[in-house]
Amino acid sequence: MIDATPSAAPRANRDVATADNGFALTAGTGRVRAHYSLFRYSPLLFLLIIIVADASQWADPDLWIHLRAGQSILATWRVPAVDAYSYSARGAIWIDHEWLCQALMALAYDHLGVLGLKLWKLLLVAATLGFTSMSLAETEAAPALQFKIMTVVAIALMVQLQYRPQLFTYALFAGLLVLLARDWYGRRASLLIVIPLMAIWANLHGGFIMGIAALGIYAGCMMISALSGDAARVRRAVGLGALTLAASAATLLNPYGIGLWRLVARAATDPVSRIANDDWLPLSRAVEAQWNNSHSGAIFVLCGVGLMAATALAVALAPRAGDFPFVAIAAIMCAAAISSSRNLPFAIIACASPLTLRLARRGRHGGSDVQAHSSVNPWIAGLIAIVAIWRLGIVTGRLKSDIANPVGAVRFMRRNSLQGNLLNDFNWGDYLIWHSEPQSKVFIDGRYDTLYSYSLIREYISFRFNLPGAQKTLDGWPHDFVLISPDTPAYKMMARESGWKLIYRDSVSALFARAGTAGALVTPHIQPAEKPAAEYFP
Repeated sequence: MIDATPSAAPRANRDVATADNGFALTAGTGRVRAHYSLFRYSPLLFLLIIIVADASQWADPDLWIHLRAGQSILATWRVPAVDAYSYSARGAIWIDHEWLCQALMALAYDHLGVLGLKLWKLLLVAATLGFTSMSLAETEAAPALQFKIMTVVAIALMVQLQYRPQLFTYALFAGLLVLLARDWYGRRASLLIVIPLMAIWANLHGGFIMGIAALGIYAGCMMISALSGDAARVRRAVGLGALTLAASAATLLNPYGIGLWRLVARAATDPVSRIANDDWLPLSRAVEAQWNNSHSGAIFVLCGVGLMAATALAVALAPRAGDFPFVAIAAIMCAAAISSSRNLPFAIIACASPLTLRLARRGRHGGSDVQAHSSVNPWIAGLIAIVAIWRLGIVTGRLKSDIANPVGAVRFMRRNSLQGNLLNDFNWGDYLIWHSEPQSKVFIDGRYDTLYSYSLIREYISFRFNLPGAQKTLDGWPHDFVLISPDTPAYKMMARESGWKLIYRDSVSALFARAGTAGALVTPHIQPAEKPAAEYFP
């Protein structure tokens, strides 16, 4: 049975003297046996871990809409309330749950360009890894062990840490776990800061719900530990329950009020999302898809899965380690990750501490001491970090696109002054908004779960895959153009449509104009199916 009692178990070695630098040193040995920190162990090695986690430098397909919305917010000082970018949902209520993050992203981009975005991402990656490292320090594991665990965490998170508002959620989730760990182990930490933290989080990204879940699990575990009847523990558990309610109420301090919670509930229960969005795939299918796409890319996802499996095994072998709430949080986050791969980063962050504590216990049984500082030459670690920063392009002004966008088709439309409503591929919606708005409007884009109705999303899926109802989608809306990939079933359907004319095609995109319109009168431009050149944001 897992120990549900708050414990100072990681601080069992009370026969040590505390040094001025924050480490507890075994008397007369000069070696550490108590509270460790990777920051003090080797700052440059820790910097290298951060660089590893930040190595994935790709422009996410949603980056364009985040910046466009952020620039609009900065220009008007108004949070979006209705849609102005599509014709299928024009004027509909848009709950932009990421508005504050978008404004901050646009601020960084407008002042420093792509480099500003890269520095913004690096800062949040460092915060996520830094807070996770602080949680590991609470276990008092040897710094060498912490370094190994953090290296695996960095590799597992690498492909998950993209240019998206989720970066704020990962950093704040990791920070919340630090506060809870310090509270559980009896160190000085005020949890009242959680209330304003949740209010800010709710305006940065809808992932605040994971913070509320972690706080609620912690309060529940404290209540379980109070079942022994200890009056102080009961009062503490009741206080934590009240804190969770207050933190939840604080999330209502956003431009949309309770509407934000309705949006989060819809996103979590939407069955269409698990069809249209790869992020929502179950973990098993996500691993399979990544393996089929790139064997090397699957390594990063498998690192996360391996971390989850190792934690489950470690807890099974040593259930009573005095960290009951964090095992419970890790278990819930792992279940969420198995259900939807987009939750994998939460599981990785939550599993790091329970796994480290149990591995440290096994090592401690051997009675071996550890050094307070790394034996690796810090200048070597620093040199490697500098080379990695340069080679990975972390400080350059260029950012590769994650997917192939319809660059040629957009240029063709500009060259021929073609404007209108675009029935477009979902993955290109945000790109088209950035490059074609306000002259042209899109049918659908990456805001689908915050704006578009279930019925409209189904209509798009029917058209995209040429399913029953595809003709209704084509005929039932005032499309001026259809812009899709030549590799899709929809392209084969359009090639048979007499009411539409193919006016542009390359290896990435195909553009059809409605017959009888000005677009259909331009000279078609058909290119051979060559491999597309590398694309860079914007």
